[in-house]
Amino acid sequence: MSKYFYGAALSVIFLAACNPQQAVVQENQEVQADASTSESMPMTEQAHFDAAKLDAVLADPRREKDRARDGFRHTAETMAFFDLSPKSNIVEVLPGGGWYTRVLLPYVSPDGGWYGLNYGMKLGEAFMTYSDREMTDEQRQERLDWPNTYPAKAAQNGPEDAAVKGAFLFDAIPDDAKGKMDAVIYIRALHHLNRFDPAIFEAAIADSYALLKPGGIVGIVQHRAKEDYGTAEYDTSGHKGYLKQSYVISMFENGGFVLDGTSEINANPNDTADYEGGVWTLPPSLRGKDESQKEHYTMIGESDRMTLRFRKP
Repeated sequence: MSKYFYGAALSVIFLAACNPQQAVVQENQEVQADASTSESMPMTEQAHFDAAKLDAVLADPRREKDRARDGFRHTAETMAFFDLSPKSNIVEVLPGGGWYTRVLLPYVSPDGGWYGLNYGMKLGEAFMTYSDREMTDEQRQERLDWPNTYPAKAAQNGPEDAAVKGAFLFDAIPDDAKGKMDAVIYIRALHHLNRFDPAIFEAAIADSYALLKPGGIVGIVQHRAKEDYGTAEYDTSGHKGYLKQSYVISMFENGGFVLDGTSEINANPNDTADYEGGVWTLPPSLRGKDESQKEHYTMIGESDRMTLRFRKP
């Protein structure tokens, strides 16, 4: 059985075990399974997803507050789809408050490695310009220092032997990290990279490509805009948090990646993706909603999300 088929089978098994209704969600695995592709795709090490270890990670007391969102974020199924080994060197983009770090870091500890990757200075300046502010010298230095200051914070999200190996900024990837990583994971992190200037998104894709070993993967979970939404009626550039799946695929393919698989694990057909306040209208943010409105949006659930896997040839 090929590793690609094995990954797909594991996803279906997890769907059935964790949520029988989700087991009927269509799984569209666009894999490179023919012999010529298998021979031409240099792999440094075969990934072997460890379901038992992930079960232990998800059940750990450190995730007590996080666990309520697993039913919306299909954490086990998503990790199975990415098909990551506990020995992998994984780069997490925009780790933020650490929700997914508390999954990824314990999973690769102590045998693999976890690295954080944050938005670079160019995007930080774009955020400030968008809000009619200027970045202060203190804010600029704080961002420049992030690769040095964040690892200690990240380590708090893992066990005592947490395998925090480093942290980087986009546009400032050190040469000694290039070609060393097995996976770069974007969890709801793409929209900000595109919203101000697609060139920033393109540069992030190039950085991801540079970080990965041949055969390494990019794993994506991202708020999904409707394909038939036009910019005249609704902004799909990322300002509302949503991007079109076709656009994300084309951007990564233009950056040299091969689409290795897609999944509807994190789909939510109840999400109309057309809210004035963007994706943050939905839980868990429920931004700007009073008590009389929260029940309606809570019933919709978290956003409709694409789940994609790309591979570096």
